[in-house]
Amino acid sequence: MGGYAAAFIVAAAATALLCWPAVRLSHRWHMLKEPDGKRHLHPVATPVLGGSAMCLALLVALLVTSRIHQFHEIFATSEPLGVAIGALVITAVGTLDDRIAVSPPAKMAGQVLSGSALYLFGVTMYFFRLPFLDIVVLSPDLTPLITVVWVIGMANAVNFIDGVDGLAAGVVAIG
Repeated sequence: MGGYAAAFIVAAAATALLCWPAVRLSHRWHMLKEPDGKRHLHPVATPVLGGSAMCLALLVALLVTSRIHQFHEIFATSEPLGVAIGALVITAVGTLDDRIAVSPPAKMAGQVLSGSALYLFGVTMYFFRLPFLDIVVLSPDLTPLITVVWVIGMANAVNFIDGVDGLAAGVVAIG
C-alpha cells in the first residue's frame, strides 16, 4: 500500500508544481482559450497547457515508481513504456490542437496512434464490466480494436466536457 501512496503523492505534487510553469508558458506563448459564452464558459481567457503539465507529472510519477520495489514486476514489462508513449502522443495531439486548429480526422488519427501504442506495448482491454449486469470477456481478436475505441471514446468524452475551468481535470481525477 505504501508504494501506491507514494505514487499518488508524487503525481499530485508534480502536477501542482508543473501547473505554475504551464500557466506562465501559456500566457507567454499566447496559448489561451477565450470565453465564447457557448462552449467555453469561463469568465476570462484560460491557459491551455495544463494537459502538458499533467502528462509530465505522469512521467515523473512513472520514473519514481519504477524505483519502488513493490512495482518491479510491473516495470519488468513494456506496459509502463506503452502508457508513457500513449500519453505523450495524446498530449501532443491535444497541445497541437490548442495551438492551431487540427482537423477532426487528424485528431482521430492521433487518438488511434495513442491507442495503438498502448496495445502494441501490452496495455489492452481484456474485459470490462457492464453495470448491473456482468463482466464481458473479450476475444483476443477484439482486444486491439476495443482498446483503440476506448481511448478514442475517453479522449472525446473529456474534450466534450472541457469547457468550464477545472471540470475536465476534476472528472479525470475522480475517474
